[in-house]
Amino acid sequence: MLRSAAFRDALFFHAVFFAIAMPIALSLKGSALGSALMVMVLAYNVALPLTGKARGHAEWTRLWLFLLPLSLTLPLADWVLAERMGTLIFPDHGVPRLGGAVPVYFMGLWIILLWMVLWFAQLTSRPYIAAALISFAGFVFWEWAARPMALWHAVDVNQVAGFALYPLIPEVLLCLCALYFWRLLRTQPRHQQIIAAFGVTVFYTGALALSLLWIG
Repeated sequence: MLRSAAFRDALFFHAVFFAIAMPIALSLKGSALGSALMVMVLAYNVALPLTGKARGHAEWTRLWLFLLPLSLTLPLADWVLAERMGTLIFPDHGVPRLGGAVPVYFMGLWIILLWMVLWFAQLTSRPYIAAALISFAGFVFWEWAARPMALWHAVDVNQVAGFALYPLIPEVLLCLCALYFWRLLRTQPRHQQIIAAFGVTVFYTGALALSLLWIG
């Protein structure tokens, strides 16, 4: 019953969030889109743990706290792709940019997909297989949707239907690695979780570089 309630509540929360967020994002451009994304990312990161607390799902907040330092550091990998490898472009939406390259709302945007992957995967009997399948489907969708939504787009790499191929395997590995450390460190001291998050970011950045070398 608890697993059923956890699944239902998480599904309902994200269905409502995307039902509100997607039409807004698709209807705006330029600085208006940037401001809206900042508000939506902030709203998600406030509403998720509060909703979990209100619904009696303490694990919602624990997972959110675990993923927060990872979400905050993952834009460093995007920064490398944009500034050093030249394979990623983020349109200017009039918001502050990390290193002049990555919009700051990505520091809170990463957590949305990561939280969904890890949460729904752990409700299954085979969480790693579920995480691989959910993350692959999720990242394929967002890599495809990013260009028409003017979130980002790849350049000078192999692409299919407008999205780059090389990030997909590293993105799946990212989610599997995050799930592994969540299951390993969920009850461990906070500093261990933060160190693990930075390690996962470094691993993901390296996986992107190797995938770009081999797949291009």
